[in-house]
Amino acid sequence: MQNNTHSLPLQTLRQKKSPSLIISMVFSVPVFLLMLFGLEILSRQHQFNYIFPLRSLGSFHSQFEIKWFKLQDYVQANGAVDVILIGNSMVNTGIDPRILESEYETLTGQKLRIFNFGVEGLTVKTNSKIADILYEKYHPGTILVGTEMRDYVLANDVDVTAKFESNAWFKSQVEKRNTLESWLISNSSGLQRLLVLRNWSSFDFLDNFLVTIQRYYRTKASGYEPDLYVFNNPLFIKEDPTRGEEITKHPDPNDPSEKIYFDLFSNFKIDPSRLSDLKSILALHSRGVQVFVTEMPVYPTYFDYFGGESVHQKFLTDIKQSISENRGIFLDPVAWDLFPLEDRVDNHHLNYLGAPLYSQLLAQQLAEECFSHKQCMIPADDSSSLK
Repeated sequence: MQNNTHSLPLQTLRQKKSPSLIISMVFSVPVFLLMLFGLEILSRQHQFNYIFPLRSLGSFHSQFEIKWFKLQDYVQANGAVDVILIGNSMVNTGIDPRILESEYETLTGQKLRIFNFGVEGLTVKTNSKIADILYEKYHPGTILVGTEMRDYVLANDVDVTAKFESNAWFKSQVEKRNTLESWLISNSSGLQRLLVLRNWSSFDFLDNFLVTIQRYYRTKASGYEPDLYVFNNPLFIKEDPTRGEEITKHPDPNDPSEKIYFDLFSNFKIDPSRLSDLKSILALHSRGVQVFVTEMPVYPTYFDYFGGESVHQKFLTDIKQSISENRGIFLDPVAWDLFPLEDRVDNHHLNYLGAPLYSQLLAQQLAEECFSHKQCMIPADDSSSLK
């Protein structure tokens, strides 16, 4: 007798198929969980880092994530971090912690563990939150802030700050309140790897991924990211033959490519809310942190955007007074003319030739401050650095 399922009622067919669907679901859930567990175990193996080194917090800012995990690895390797440098890209490419450590130890006899947490595109607004997060996690004895005039322009960095604060992990760190999502991001190595691939369907994913990989390997274990550009290097002349001239040339407010900066930074005044952000970093002094603040040695043409050198000098006077009133220590900017043009990327960034020189000069300033005014860099309390 022929078995004709077409003659069976629809309800009977559903009853026959339902058990297989349920069984599939029952088996697929534990298999999926087992795969996640396997990924978690695998991603925690030291060798896995050589195959897939990138990790993510779900942030839009991949360089911030590189710095975050490089610092995490640095503390695991060194036991703690004594000094954290924070600021924007000028700090990122301008200070080599290994040279700063070595020169400072030669001058003072004190060996410190120093990490460069400079992140491009950030101002004191976002960095004030990052400083607090870094203190809560690592308890450094000293924070050195590289600041500049752009930090105190209210319209600068607004979008970047908003993007940071929209990230679940970052928001939880600022608010000191964990959600399940932020806890998993903080503690699951497997999830951190998966988050790197979250935009895999985007048309530019591969390009962005390769750029991030290159940047990861270019960034040293100490957080320093050297900029290899030298304006008079024949390898770069073909790319941009006027780069060196642009360092010394005064920017033109009528040039459309420059006008946007004049519009943003001219009529410069220190915004009170941004000054409050700096004060929140200086307030870490009450928690035992020594806070130094300095300005990177930029080329004078940079200050044209803000109104010229007279405006710059007033900025230095005002910011120095505020830092002193809030128990911080201000280091005068190193003379810009100590750096030949070959040491610069542009009129405000140092390259891999300028960073070693500046790191030595900065160490000399810090040592002099220690000897002359007894205001020295303080090491971390190792017992609280691995929280």
